[in-house]
Amino acid sequence: MATQAVSAVAGIAPQQAAPAQSAKHSGFASGGVRVPRVAGFANGSARVKHVTRAEATPQGRPSPYQFEKDMDQLESQQSALGQARLGAYGVVVGGALAVGAAAGTATGSNAAKAVLTAGLGAGAAVAVATADKKRVTAAPKALWNGMLNRDPATITKADVDAIGAKFGMKDMSKDCPEAVTELYDAYLQSIVPMGEDPVQGWEPEALRNFRQQLGLEDADAANAHMEVGRRLFRKRIELGDKDADLESRREFQKLVFISTRTFGEKQAKFLLPWNRIFRVSDAQVTLAMKESASNLFKTRVVESGAIDTLESGALAAAKAYQQELNLKDADCAEVVEKLAQDFVVQKVEAASELSQVRSVNSDFSEANNLLDQVLDYNKKMASGGDALPGLKVVTLAGSSFEEKNSEANALFRNYVTAGTEAGEFSADLKSNSGALKVLFGMGNKEAEEIVLDVTTKRYRELLRDAVKSGELDKAESPAKVLQSICEKLQFPPEVAAEVNKENYRTKMEQVMEKKMLTDEDVEALGRVRRLLCVPKDVVDECTAEICGAVYKSAVLGALSVGTEAFTPELRDRCKRAKDAVRLTDDMALSILKAEVVKAFMAYIRVARTKQNKIEQSKEIRKMVYFNSTVVTPMVSDVTKAAAEDAAKELADLLKEAQAAAKKEEADEKKDVEAKADEEKKEEGEEAKDGEEKKDAEAKADGEEAKEGEDKKAEEDKKETEEIAAKIEQPSYQKEINLKDEVDNVSAQGLYQDYLMFCMQGDTVNAPMGVQITIERDQSEFTRLSQLGDILGLNQFEVGSVHKGLADKAYRAQAEQILGDGRGLTAERTEKLAEIQKGLSLPDADAQKIIKGITSKKMLQDMQAQIAMGTLTIADIRRMKDEGVDIENNISMDKRMSMFRKNAEKRLTDGSGSSDLSALTDTLPEDLSITKEKAQKELLKIANEKKRSTMVQAVAELRQKKVDDVMKSAKNLVACHGVAPESKLEWAVEEELKDIFSVFVMQGAGAEEQEKLQAALGLDDAVCADVKEIVDAGKFQLKADVADEALF
Repeated sequence: MATQAVSAVAGIAPQQAAPAQSAKHSGFASGGVRVPRVAGFANGSARVKHVTRAEATPQGRPSPYQFEKDMDQLESQQSALGQARLGAYGVVVGGALAVGAAAGTATGSNAAKAVLTAGLGAGAAVAVATADKKRVTAAPKALWNGMLNRDPATITKADVDAIGAKFGMKDMSKDCPEAVTELYDAYLQSIVPMGEDPVQGWEPEALRNFRQQLGLEDADAANAHMEVGRRLFRKRIELGDKDADLESRREFQKLVFISTRTFGEKQAKFLLPWNRIFRVSDAQVTLAMKESASNLFKTRVVESGAIDTLESGALAAAKAYQQELNLKDADCAEVVEKLAQDFVVQKVEAASELSQVRSVNSDFSEANNLLDQVLDYNKKMASGGDALPGLKVVTLAGSSFEEKNSEANALFRNYVTAGTEAGEFSADLKSNSGALKVLFGMGNKEAEEIVLDVTTKRYRELLRDAVKSGELDKAESPAKVLQSICEKLQFPPEVAAEVNKENYRTKMEQVMEKKMLTDEDVEALGRVRRLLCVPKDVVDECTAEICGAVYKSAVLGALSVGTEAFTPELRDRCKRAKDAVRLTDDMALSILKAEVVKAFMAYIRVARTKQNKIEQSKEIRKMVYFNSTVVTPMVSDVTKAAAEDAAKELADLLKEAQAAAKKEEADEKKDVEAKADEEKKEEGEEAKDGEEKKDAEAKADGEEAKEGEDKKAEEDKKETEEIAAKIEQPSYQKEINLKDEVDNVSAQGLYQDYLMFCMQGDTVNAPMGVQITIERDQSEFTRLSQLGDILGLNQFEVGSVHKGLADKAYRAQAEQILGDGRGLTAERTEKLAEIQKGLSLPDADAQKIIKGITSKKMLQDMQAQIAMGTLTIADIRRMKDEGVDIENNISMDKRMSMFRKNAEKRLTDGSGSSDLSALTDTLPEDLSITKEKAQKELLKIANEKKRSTMVQAVAELRQKKVDDVMKSAKNLVACHGVAPESKLEWAVEEELKDIFSVFVMQGAGAEEQEKLQAALGLDDAVCADVKEIVDAGKFQLKADVADEALF
């Protein structure tokens, strides 16, 4: 019943409650009931979804003792007797004895009387003892019923002792701890917050007071805490629902916090073995403590307003409460930061709503005031120091406002806009805007763009006011005024220059609406340029773009009509358009160049679509005609002034040269006269008539000199005019070309195709599909020169094209002449020389072509010899001398095969060790084989041949063929000269001596003898004996008579 009552208070359905147990078996005494471990228990600590206002006391809560426990008849009697039960026990026993004695007397027997008295007395005593046992079970029920509907806070130890006294118990907490524990258990179960309800903070103190009033031992109370935990655990298992499981975990976490706070952390570690009973880790217990402590701390701080006001007293109280809860600084900081962020978000959200209010005149002052409050709040947070963990600058990262980038940008823009209304970007505004940037989590680039946009608009406004008010006109230096505006706004000068450029462009577009510029327009543009300090390059750019559009339109009209329809009227229209908008020659030429290049490229695109080279060249010829007829006159119109200046400059140079020559002549004349005067003084004075004659002659010379000077001046003037005429009237323009549009290879290809067209002549189609070649037109070569200039080819590139064609033509005819493979004859050489001269081909290039042709023929012959196996080393040497690349035309395998063949032949030809360098040096060089590779292969061949040659020499010795033995001995010497490291081993030394004897007998030289001795491995003494025998004529080697021929 007690267990059912507790379960009913805890909110568990009666059908799911555990059956009633005695205190002994409920775990209160020992706490030894084992509960199976559930993996992951309390890992997912659920956060509190809503927080109710914490109450300081449990007043108003329903009593956990809301039902009465039933007693049986004996228990009711015990409760009714109370303290009179002992007298009642005596009356019952006494009455039984009296009845026994009366019955015995009636029998008349003393023995029967004694027996009856004793029996009835004993039975009464047993009945009294049985009834007394009921008080042990009746007392707890009476205690429970005595607390019915009472607030546990009003229950005192006297109340408990008074009920115990009725049953003869002095201290129920000791005499009947189970009953007292049951009261505590019910109260504990009732105050553990269920579901989402948080811990309110008064629970641990209320439990401590209640336990103190009951006089309950800590160990017994701890058993009650563990039993409540078991019920929560069973609730998880029995319900088996995910939500119920999560709810039970939260309730268990709150139980852990309340229990730990009730007993204190040190005592709780021994009294509450959560880890052992429920298999939870220390981290899970710590998490349970953190969740509830954080919620309590948050509730207290919110109520006190410490985070909102940052008042020092409230912060100190919050710090004290943190220490009281034993909340870690990191957990405290997490709560403080979240509350501070919520406070800031509330302000920012309000500012955002105010900024979004639509009105005729937008006023963002209230929103900016809220932002100022947030900035002041952040400053206080930054200066909070150690007053409370978590006091630092607040940002909106992770808040509900984090993703509202557009709203944040709008608030930032409005704040900066309002701050620059006075025309100044102050230091405070810069600091506050930086703090706002950090608050909103904006990037540097994003914030800078907004600031630049706002200051740009403000600069435009200030610039407009300065122009309208006349401040810039009155200023001695408009640049200083503009600089002052930029400095106050901290506005980049380069951006200000762009704004000024835009204003100048706008002004130019306004005055150009009538498609021409008047003197007043030019003056107005000059004023704007002066006020805004617009540089010349910007003026030229705007002029070329805006004014040049008029000239460009006229140019397009002239170029679009083509060669045949181009008229002087179109040319004059372009000139008038240029003068109307007052373009410089350079600007006009730049515009004209851009459009002419497009026209040229159009001709080239069309040419590339043609089916053959002749049609392509005809299209290119149209481009040349277009250049001469249309482009050249238009270019001359915009370059005439430059040509005149060049002619004038040339004339000035000629005049200076003439003046210098005249001065030099006069100086020479003065020197001659001075010399004559000196001679006159030395010889004396001459006759007077002689002087008169001299004066007459000098006068005549002066007149002749004057006439010569006048004639020379007229000639110089005429020459200058001729030069100017040539400059003014070029045959075709060269200023515009396709150097930058067409790559060099393509340009040379176009030029080469047209050159071939010039050389071959045009063709016309006759009936029946016949093509007739027209006689070549020499004027095409003039157009070819123009084409080279149009394509932007220099003299070197043009020359390379001509040379390439000449090479091809000479090669073709040389291959035809030398194709039979009979080589160069005198007649052929003379004919090739004539062809070379006709093509103006240098001797070196002609010889290179001839050598290439002959080398190719020789290479073909060589391949045929390789295929037939008739190629010799002599052929290789001859082809190398003729310039054939042996290394690239003969594979390494074939060259090595030839090397082995020649090496074997040389080592077995009987020539001995003479000229072995041909094998080690000459032969590898001829075959283009490295010396290392050749030496390795030669050693291999020599080692193989040395053994086989020795066997052959012995065989020939046994056959007594002296000449053959001599040849084999020389081959041994050759092989040993190539591979001296390898040693021969022969079992029969006499045969080695005989071979050496034959070698000496046949008159071999001393050097050769030494080499054979080394090859055979004979020592000096043996060789000396052999030589002595041979010299004495005692050694003879003759063929058998039977083997000799009859004739």
